[in-house]
Amino acid sequence: MGELSRMGELSLTSLLYLRSKVRPSGELFSCLDLALEKLSLEPPCVTKNARLTIAANQTLKEWSSGEGNFEIVIFHSQGKPHYYTYATTWEQYRSCLCSQTYPLTLGDLLCTRSKLRLWSSSESLSLTCFDQAVKRFSMEPKVVKQDARMLVECDGQVVEFISGQGSCEISVFLSADDVPEYDVQVKSWNVFLERLRAGIVPLNLGNIKLVKDTLESWKEEISRCFDVAWSAFIKEPRCIQENARMVVVADGERIELVSGKGENQIMLISFENRVQYQVSTRGWWELILRRLHQAKAE
Repeated sequence: MGELSRMGELSLTSLLYLRSKVRPSGELFSCLDLALEKLSLEPPCVTKNARLTIAANQTLKEWSSGEGNFEIVIFHSQGKPHYYTYATTWEQYRSCLCSQTYPLTLGDLLCTRSKLRLWSSSESLSLTCFDQAVKRFSMEPKVVKQDARMLVECDGQVVEFISGQGSCEISVFLSADDVPEYDVQVKSWNVFLERLRAGIVPLNLGNIKLVKDTLESWKEEISRCFDVAWSAFIKEPRCIQENARMVVVADGERIELVSGKGENQIMLISFENRVQYQVSTRGWWELILRRLHQAKAE
């Protein structure tokens, strides 16, 4: 490789100027083409604080801006140019990461988590929020995946992802007990119902009340079922609450909430303005505990 040529300030103008002077079919030309394409997509936190090095035609050419805390390397190999960006400090990378909005897809979440994993060992960085975001978002129905805005906590700051118009609001954050929380706010009945149909809303007292309160203005009959569900489920023993499949049939809809393996069946059926609540236990042990629990409550 020949000696390094320092080309001055990093800018699209300087790259365009050099590109106009080199042979169009050469390696350097294709590297400059890629540089112009990729740099135009980079956020200002990168373009204004980077060192770009291009290796082509047995030479090295270098441009820099700001303090050069981001390393951008372009080289020609196997018949095509390759582009890589590196941040030299975690603070710079985090600042850049949190200064822009990314497409909201499972692939983009995985890609971001993968990049953060490279920093996690040296910076004691917790990836639990991104782990939770990947796990829970993969379970969402298409209607949510294609139209949502997600905010994920990262080392005290927030990374933003968006798809469609961002109608569903998803927040992934650490609670006071350092437990990752995944919260979804939807604005339409259809989206709310699709999430319930997908079986991704866990069965617990908090979610039963959430569904009941949300449905009051949309589906009164189904809301009434969840009102009965809440008052009855709170009286169930823990072995039922933590391992049950609750099925609500009302107003032409079938909705399921599951806890644990869902081995105990709870049915709520609305018929002639009355709600029937029935429990089928997994086995004799749960049946006995349920009866003892009911007797103790009386």
